[in-house]
Amino acid sequence: MFDRDVNYPCAVASYDAEGVGAAIDWCCEHMEDGDTLTVWTSLKSNLRNCSELEQLVNRHSNVEHVTGRGGGFIRGIGPVLMAWPDMADIGKLVQYGSHRMRALCVITWSEDGIRPWVTAVRPSILGDGSAWEDLTPELAPVIVEALKSLTLTINHNNTISAGFEKDTVVSSLLALHDAGIWMDGEAMQGWALANGWSGKNPEHLAKYAEDINAGKRPRCRRVLRPDYIDSLRRRAADGA
Repeated sequence: MFDRDVNYPCAVASYDAEGVGAAIDWCCEHMEDGDTLTVWTSLKSNLRNCSELEQLVNRHSNVEHVTGRGGGFIRGIGPVLMAWPDMADIGKLVQYGSHRMRALCVITWSEDGIRPWVTAVRPSILGDGSAWEDLTPELAPVIVEALKSLTLTINHNNTISAGFEKDTVVSSLLALHDAGIWMDGEAMQGWALANGWSGKNPEHLAKYAEDINAGKRPRCRRVLRPDYIDSLRRRAADGA
């Protein structure tokens, strides 16, 4: 009921002349008549760091520059070119703009900052792809099954830091922990972004996992069935 599919193509580009040029070309290839190409940077001044992007914005009427500091709202339908975001930035942009995005291309600054997202999404690689020869380890199948269930259960318009959504997420993570299953918070954040979670919820998910791994037990009121972990394991085995 609350599932949000990420059904637009994605790409990741290296931050060099080859990568930036390929990123622009890739976005242009995904434009249709009447589309707007949206270029995202965290701050307005960041655009000056890349002459190619600055010229792209200044010379074309169908290219719009938005900033994360200003909310990053996408006004036109079309591809989005994000320059130097982290996973939190991607989550925020997707929250408010996924229904307008025809395609998403990310130019990297710190590869490790988005490596879990790249691992989960498996985007097209543009420019120098050497940074992506080593990806993050895959999540345990039982964790993936838990995340699939949460994705279908929670209302993604709500925060998972309170109410029913918090109870649902935290109870599941505590059950995984109590069954001796270690959780990679960043990898789970990347998976969540690749599967329709947005805003701060992927961050909250990672923080809950990291806190629970460290021995903390966030409060929750939801009680799971005794066979919850066993049912996840059965589903994981069936899908193997």
